[in-house]
Amino acid sequence: MWITWKHEDTDFVAPLTFEQKVDVFYEQTLGWQLHIADLVANGGTTFGEFKLGKDGYSVPRIRHSGFAVLHICLSYLELIGSLVTATPQSPTKTFEAGVRAVFPGLLGSSGTSGAVLRRLYDGTRCGLYHGGRTRPGVGLSQPPDRGAIAYDPRNDIIGISPERLPRVLKAHLEQFKQALLNPTNLQIRRRFERRFDSGFTREPPNKALQPSNRAPRKGKPKGRTREARG
Repeated sequence: MWITWKHEDTDFVAPLTFEQKVDVFYEQTLGWQLHIADLVANGGTTFGEFKLGKDGYSVPRIRHSGFAVLHICLSYLELIGSLVTATPQSPTKTFEAGVRAVFPGLLGSSGTSGAVLRRLYDGTRCGLYHGGRTRPGVGLSQPPDRGAIAYDPRNDIIGISPERLPRVLKAHLEQFKQALLNPTNLQIRRRFERRFDSGFTREPPNKALQPSNRAPRKGKPKGRTREARG
C-alpha cells in the first residue's frame, strides 16, 4: 500500500522513528497535495515513479483551474493550525492559527484582522467546503505586492492568486519540516507526533465545550423559547 508518492508501507519497520514520521508527513503533503496544486495552476514536471527510477513528465497548466486549486490548498492552513497550537481549538481558531503561521503579516492590525479572517474562513474555506464555491467578497486575483493573498479593506474583499498560493505553501512546508527536525522545538515535535500517531483524527473539543454528564433536573417541561415560537 502506498503511503506517500514515493513510499509503501513495506518500506518501514514499525515503530517508525520520529524522523521517518516527519518524512512520511512531508512527502504526503507535498506529493499528494501541494505539488499537485502547483502543477494544476502553473504546469511543470511531475514527480515520476521514484521506485522505478523513472523521471517525471511535463504537464501544462490547466486553464480555469483557480477555484480547484483553492479546494486543494486551503486545508493546509487548518492542518498547520492544528500542529502549532498547544491545545485543541475550535475549527475557526485552528484555521486562524494556521493563517498566522503561514501568512504572518496577512491579518495585520486588530482593526482589520477580524474582517480578513471572516473572508478567509467563512467566505473561502467554508464556502468551498460546504457550498462548492467561494462566497461574496472572495475572488481570484494577482495581488500587487506579489503575495498570494491580499485584503482590500476599502471594499472588504479578499483576492487570492491560485498560481502563487501553492508555491507559498510548499515553501512553508519545507520550513515546517526543518522546524520539526530541530530537536530544540520540543512542544511542536510532541504535538506533531501525537497527531501523526493518531492518524490526524479530529481531536476532542476543549473540556468546557463538552456536553455535561449531569442528569436533567426534574420538573415541568419548559415551553419553547421565545425565538422558537411561531
